[in-house]
Amino acid sequence: MNDPEELVFLPLGGCGEIGMNLGLYGFCGSWLMVDCGVTFGDDLTPGIDVIVPDPAFLIEKIETLVGLVITHAHEDHLGGIPYLWRQLKCPVFATPFAAGLLKRKLPETTLAESVPITEITPGGEFSVGAFDISLINLAHSVPETQALAITTEVGTVLHVSDWKLDPKPLVGAPTDEATLRRFGDEGVIALMCDSTNVFVEGRAGSEGRLRESLIEVVKNCDKRVAIASFASNVARMESAVRVAEATGRRVSLVGRSMWRIAEIAKECGYLRGCPEFINARDIGYLPRDEVLMLVTGSQGEARAALARIAADDHPEISLTEGDTVIFSSREIPGNEKAIGRLKNQLARLNVEVITESDAFVHVSGHPAREELKELYDWVKPPLLVPIHGEARHLIEHRKFARSNGVPATAVVENGEMLRLAPGETEVIAYVQSGRYAVDGRRLVPIEGDVVRARRRMTFTGVAVATVVLDKEGELVQTPQISAPGIVDAIGEDKVMHEEAISAIVEAVEKMPGRQRFNNGKLEGAISRAARRVFRSETGKRPIVEVHIVRV
Repeated sequence: MNDPEELVFLPLGGCGEIGMNLGLYGFCGSWLMVDCGVTFGDDLTPGIDVIVPDPAFLIEKIETLVGLVITHAHEDHLGGIPYLWRQLKCPVFATPFAAGLLKRKLPETTLAESVPITEITPGGEFSVGAFDISLINLAHSVPETQALAITTEVGTVLHVSDWKLDPKPLVGAPTDEATLRRFGDEGVIALMCDSTNVFVEGRAGSEGRLRESLIEVVKNCDKRVAIASFASNVARMESAVRVAEATGRRVSLVGRSMWRIAEIAKECGYLRGCPEFINARDIGYLPRDEVLMLVTGSQGEARAALARIAADDHPEISLTEGDTVIFSSREIPGNEKAIGRLKNQLARLNVEVITESDAFVHVSGHPAREELKELYDWVKPPLLVPIHGEARHLIEHRKFARSNGVPATAVVENGEMLRLAPGETEVIAYVQSGRYAVDGRRLVPIEGDVVRARRRMTFTGVAVATVVLDKEGELVQTPQISAPGIVDAIGEDKVMHEEAISAIVEAVEKMPGRQRFNNGKLEGAISRAARRVFRSETGKRPIVEVHIVRV
């Protein structure tokens, strides 16, 4: 597919979408994977919470995969490893914080002792296969986020995924301008760069300034305060502690992932000097105006702590009139409806809701346009390849880079193999890419029969008809039909239910005698008859499954 002497880039996730990042670099007969993330299900994937990239391209040449490097500890960059490592079976390289999170996730899929994880010091160097890799510190919303300088015999590529410029990130190191400038001065082949906030003017903002603002916001709150944020945002966690100290409150972590991240952070030397967090079961012993809770569920996740609290379904915590919920996070595209439902539930409790549109309560972890321009100036890339964005983000990033003096740009989406060097930059191949749904203990294709049928059942319903025939092909008893979600057989839809049964009887009796022994034809006739009734009465054509019993 590609000349072994060529350096190529092949995204299988994260290009053309935000989330599920998986990038491959190929050179000299070896493949290096950068990140292996997940995305999350929505209304079009009923019963599916987690989605991972399709690794089919790699599985065919698995012996050439030399390693997997994790840039940072976010689910959309490392969450796919527990589900895909059995197929990949390669060494994993990560900083201590990302490795700590991964080690706690692996037991969920019985891989606790199986995955070989090598911890690399932030800013460190190592080699694997045909690739020499230097880690470069980046500011982001999770500690130890790293850019990768990937060096081969034909040159160096800078892979700069999630990042921002923050001189005062509070937790973790700031973006390493000096090292990025050094690689720019030495010369790079290409810059692969985060596109998430390419439409945002100005700068992302500093965590230090945000902490000051949160103190002022919480000072004006009378009773309990809950700050909803991503669990992985350790800086926001420490900010909650400092806000509580400044406002006479004590901090409780609510949600398992909050406690897990806090534990990892302390193991890695973060959250030093912070008092012990209060367990949720002890909040009730404190006056309401002395409580500050850091809760999971800022994206409206149905099983997260905030959703359960809003639904009055949490075993230990409740919110009432006069309490405040601060959404200290951005709305991830696709989550708007879930977040809206959550806010409505809180409103019904007479809880005050504060979002970033009401006050300065959140800063992004991704670069806005001014920061992108600074990075171009430091690195001076001859080629920019936008990553980490939907199609509109990638295309706008290409325009923006060109308008700021970047000589060449190349937009690729998942499954497009891009030649970086030597020779002309161009897409040289298209490979299989796609998504797999994590369905319990198995992976199923998103576009396969299982998910497609489940989607159709969600929108149109499913009915099951049972028909019993004797040896002569005659009905032994009245057919039975079960259609939950379509027909209320004992209520207002009783007539429709009886009409569907009558239509099935008629369809069987109209069939010539010998055709009644052909199960395929009989099932088709019964299914069509029932669907006609349902469509006539409801306007929908549900799936009709037919069970034929012969006695």
